[in-house]
Amino acid sequence: MFWTPLHAYTLIPQFVFYIALAFILSRLLKNKDYETQLLPLKICTVILLLLEAAKQITGIVTGYDTYWIPLHFCSLFLYFHPLACFYKGKHRDRLILIAGVVSMCLFLFMAVYPNVIYSDEAVRSMWRFVTGRGGSFFELHTVLFHGIGLFTFFLFVFQGLAKFNTRKDVKLLIVTYGAYCLIAGPIAQIIDTNFNNFVHSNAPFLENIRLAVIESAGPVLGQTVYVLIISAGTILVPLIAYFVLKALTGVFNKRKAAAPGES
Repeated sequence: MFWTPLHAYTLIPQFVFYIALAFILSRLLKNKDYETQLLPLKICTVILLLLEAAKQITGIVTGYDTYWIPLHFCSLFLYFHPLACFYKGKHRDRLILIAGVVSMCLFLFMAVYPNVIYSDEAVRSMWRFVTGRGGSFFELHTVLFHGIGLFTFFLFVFQGLAKFNTRKDVKLLIVTYGAYCLIAGPIAQIIDTNFNNFVHSNAPFLENIRLAVIESAGPVLGQTVYVLIISAGTILVPLIAYFVLKALTGVFNKRKAAAPGES
């Protein structure tokens, strides 16, 4: 199931709230300097880093699970968003572009297949933890982390933060996500930890493909083919996300330019 009823109850209000808040912020900050316009993204980034630090510390104290190593697809928030916000060198525009694509990818998954990001049981566990009835801090982290990451997508779109140069951007994204696959894919196999679904798939239809390939080609070759399939998807999805982000940003930039009283 791509969506569960609990995902609908919790995510649809989030989408509405995030759209309204991002729109309001974009209006309030539209005539400010670029650093001020980045302030909402910077705040979100700091919160994400603090959440991750709390998760890592809690894991070390309570007993560490290798699944908490930040090598997941959404762990890229922890690397590119801080660089986009706080690095001020000549490559900043490219880093902001990559951060925007990272946010766009999360939005696509949350809009189409939120159940592969986190289960409805994670939502229940988070709520039990918040209300002091058990649950798990790690599930709280999962839901909050992805919720805040989702909000950054709307900031990128409504504020028009990213700048685009398609030919260079496509090459940059292929190299960036290809490098991620070269790092996370082998490590996932070595320590048998399911980063980015490199070991097995949380999506039943993909897991069926993995098992069929392994049955046909053998465990080593079959798993290698599966990892290559996941790697191809891991590069393809950001490319799709890039063009969607570019289109959405263009639409909102045109509307801002056409609005009365705006230059």
